[in-house]
Amino acid sequence: MTSADLFKKFTLENVAQIASSSQKEQKEVREKLYEQFPALEKYWEDILPKKSDIYIIRCQGQVHCITLVSSQPEVLFFNHHDGPYMPHLKLLHKYPFILSKNFQVDIGGCRYVISGANVMCPGVTSEGGEVAEDAEEEDVVGIYVQGKQHACAVGIMLMSSEEIKQVNKGPCIENVHHLGDGLWMNPILSSSHINV
Repeated sequence: MTSADLFKKFTLENVAQIASSSQKEQKEVREKLYEQFPALEKYWEDILPKKSDIYIIRCQGQVHCITLVSSQPEVLFFNHHDGPYMPHLKLLHKYPFILSKNFQVDIGGCRYVISGANVMCPGVTSEGGEVAEDAEEEDVVGIYVQGKQHACAVGIMLMSSEEIKQVNKGPCIENVHHLGDGLWMNPILSSSHINV
């Protein structure tokens, strides 16, 4: 399963386990998030308060979702195969500065991106598109569409910004989570539906 297929048909049936995490696990997750998202330094108390416990929700396909312990745990971050953490789009909409590198797809690429397709080089290099400076392969980036205020997807770079400009063909960003996918439609992973 590729990252791009993770949430196409994601439902509560994909959730394998919702369980309280050990203090050690929680500390490790918080430290990784703090390191990966330094722009949120002033906002962590609102997003993941220190006195609140967090769930590490294990899903099929080696996906881990991070939520606060709650009767309605809402996904804040997720990762795949212990890769980098990525913000849920709703969190990215609330804190658009989370990701320091953002790409803009021209309006013609919009329907493809929100249907889950990877971003192609010409979509960001053509008129209406924008290439973020200094993005490197495997960076987590926000994907925006020309003329729209909020990100429509979160992706992982398949090549660097420089390579995109030089090669200008083929896929350049893997579309991991987008508007309308299973994670967007099921942001609350209710423990009442799962046998813990």
